[in-house]
Amino acid sequence: MPTLARFARAALLLGGLAAPAAAQIPVRGYADGFVRQFDPADPIVRYNLAVRGDDRRAYYVEMEIRNVGDSALALRLPNWAPGSYRITNAWRRIRGLAATDSAGRPLAVSKPDSLTWVVRTGGGRAAVVRYAVETLASPNNRSYLGRETGLIDGPATYLYLAGRQHLPSQVRFALPAGWRIGTGLMSTPDSTVYFAPSYDVLIDSPVLVGRIQRWVFTADGTPHQVVIANEGRPVAFDTLAFVDMVRLITETAIAIFGQAPYKDYAYLYVVGTGGGLEHLNSTTIGLNADSLAVDVRKAASTTAHEFFHAWNVKRIRPAILGPFDYTRPQRTLDLWLSEGGTSYFGGVIQLRAGLISREEYRQIVQRVISAHHANPARLVVSPERASWTTWDGPEVNGGYSISYYDQGQLLGLLLNIAIRDSTENRRSWEDVFRHLFAQYAGERGFTSEDLLHAVNAVTGRDFQDFFRSYVSGTVEIPWNDYLERIGWHVEFRDSVEPVDLRLEFVPPGRAFGAPGPIDRWRLSVPQGTAWAAAGLLTGDVLVRVNGRDLLASPAAFDAFRTLRPGGTITLDVLRGGRPLTIPVRGQPYRTSVAAVTEVADASPRARQLLEGVLTGVTNR
Repeated sequence: MPTLARFARAALLLGGLAAPAAAQIPVRGYADGFVRQFDPADPIVRYNLAVRGDDRRAYYVEMEIRNVGDSALALRLPNWAPGSYRITNAWRRIRGLAATDSAGRPLAVSKPDSLTWVVRTGGGRAAVVRYAVETLASPNNRSYLGRETGLIDGPATYLYLAGRQHLPSQVRFALPAGWRIGTGLMSTPDSTVYFAPSYDVLIDSPVLVGRIQRWVFTADGTPHQVVIANEGRPVAFDTLAFVDMVRLITETAIAIFGQAPYKDYAYLYVVGTGGGLEHLNSTTIGLNADSLAVDVRKAASTTAHEFFHAWNVKRIRPAILGPFDYTRPQRTLDLWLSEGGTSYFGGVIQLRAGLISREEYRQIVQRVISAHHANPARLVVSPERASWTTWDGPEVNGGYSISYYDQGQLLGLLLNIAIRDSTENRRSWEDVFRHLFAQYAGERGFTSEDLLHAVNAVTGRDFQDFFRSYVSGTVEIPWNDYLERIGWHVEFRDSVEPVDLRLEFVPPGRAFGAPGPIDRWRLSVPQGTAWAAAGLLTGDVLVRVNGRDLLASPAAFDAFRTLRPGGTITLDVLRGGRPLTIPVRGQPYRTSVAAVTEVADASPRARQLLEGVLTGVTNR
């Protein structure tokens, strides 16, 4: 495996502010690339966002609205964020909202519902709306404001004019001295001002601010920036090797489609908690600096996954995911492809970039098959059903829960094998994605029927039975019918795990039938586990772990990871509003694990198909 240090020369550390460019906007005519389109009657919207002195309690926002044509302005805040399929209730963090006219005279404000504020303009042509957005102090990959850095989450920060999401806007940042900005928004000659061609682009472009480190590299002739926030301190890992890893991932993913679909891209990393979230031409990712000090490739999986979303989800998208309705859940049957398909390519990208070996890739497949096969929900909840009900609690599926990430990752492998096998290795799963990108990366998204038609169109074969059985249905996957076509074989063996950790945590915002606080985590408790035997139920609201309140100390979750055989963990929960204290003892349980091996006497055809799966090569 090549060492990352070999490629360090390609990464360039910049001392000044790099100027990011705009997110991708389709050009439909000659003038579109140069002229901003607008209706002279439209309102003009501008935002001013400030971090005030030593105040780290909130971001302070002014929304200036000019060319007002209505006597009342309905302003809303999104109740969910693209890419994060749960209700956020971000409106609860809006404080002190008030409005004035252009002369500073107060305007009446009412609140007809949780998401909406109505400003009475009194016939004036301008209004200024001021409010504070409360923040978390602990660094994470979504939204926070620390002593030296912060991350601005668009959906939780910027109000919009109801029904006018198409309006362009500018944002001016007033930040402490020495703070810089990393974002995918379009820069202007004023380094504190950025432009967004629509509200959708504005809120899908997070902004990392503070004393940050920045590197820039070029891939496919396109600039990419890597920005790292660590509360103003240098990180304790090899940053040049890290940036080179990101560059390898970038070049490998672009090669799958042939070109980048954006004008520039920003990787926004925060040393802190959280996984990753994709955006139009950026991603926000949480980093564990201690693990990266051992091996920077610990961040490769999340980076590859989130970057591939630049194509899959942000361009190749389910039809319901754009234009957005930010007020309610947007359900789709196809997150198994949007998220699980992205997980499949995330592993492939790491392999083709030389960041993991073929053996390590096979072990990834082995782990995902093990997790899937050990979960009884695989025979109850189909990938389409798991996708549709992601907004809900496990109660809607009878208490069963399964990851559409794992489902889609495995389906991607099986479809790649089946497509290559049925076409004599002339077509592949990559060809299907290129077809989807060509057909559905514009204004129209795809439907579930479109997916099947795309596979059939690319292959010239009928995959309806496959989709009926394994995508819409819950038929047990005949693993070796597929794996042996590429010279692999899987066996399932009994295993004893030292501690039963089969407990799932449902994030705040997911719906449940039982009443309870919506900003708390809830439990999904599989039957037959030590947690169920102790008396916990799916839907219980988790309040404290070993006496530590989760709202005050998210690190309380670490107690689950450190539970040992014979040890005890105590959970304080709410059930129907009634507090309960339930101790659970760490104990072993029996399960099955997958062992994926290479067939020693695999045929030349099987070896050729395997080579195609691993490298992307076809016979045409």
